[in-house]
Amino acid sequence: MRSTARLLRTLGLGLALALGCTADPEDFAHEDDAEEGDSQYGVDEAAAAPGVRVPASLALDTRGTFYLTFDDGPSARYTRRIMAVLAAHHAPGAFFVTGANIAGNEAILREESAAGHRVANHQWSHVVATSAQFTTFLTRERDALDRALGAPHPRLFRYPYGAGSTAKETVVRASGYPDGGIGWNVDTLDWCFGPDAYCDKVPTAYRRDYVGWVVSEARRTGGGVMLFHDIQGITATNLDSILTRMEALGYHFGALPSR
Repeated sequence: MRSTARLLRTLGLGLALALGCTADPEDFAHEDDAEEGDSQYGVDEAAAAPGVRVPASLALDTRGTFYLTFDDGPSARYTRRIMAVLAAHHAPGAFFVTGANIAGNEAILREESAAGHRVANHQWSHVVATSAQFTTFLTRERDALDRALGAPHPRLFRYPYGAGSTAKETVVRASGYPDGGIGWNVDTLDWCFGPDAYCDKVPTAYRRDYVGWVVSEARRTGGGVMLFHDIQGITATNLDSILTRMEALGYHFGALPSR
């Protein structure tokens, strides 16, 4: 059922593009608990690719420090729950916002910013943009975020699916984002676990243990940028347990730089 639903969404988007129907594809954003995530292309397949790697220019201290990032929101259903957990752990977050989700959720974005979190650009439409689309998708969201916040947002950007390229990196930097695309070191695969709390992309011991999987990846890497999605209920429900276990292991949570 999960693979069938994903296929139907993909076919629907492709058909709209083929027919020249631009409204829906240009405003495409994952719904809550969507069974797709930004790790679709796989970190192992493209660890050195623009968009997947973490830029050295960020100068992050990854020795026991994790940088918590949340893609695809804001979600009226889950984002505030996640913010409450972050507050309880005194943990800063970076929310990479899909532009098509901004309208109607401006208050959440302002709350994120007021709480000290980074509110960052995740492209207007959650698709792998063509060269012709990319500059518009990038700058449309840049300007919309500034309007929603009433001030310039931190110039941090993440590609949907981590699907960057050398040419797109040039556009990102020219549009005011000095680090280019910001990837991740730890992939929680929360979208894969989904509402049924089962993921077949992780080792057998963790296929029904989302918390155990994330903590095991934290222990394996020892620090870095961690990818979650604030449209995923499994993350909203389990984030407190994850952060509690990470703290017990001596890990700390840091903030991405504000550009």
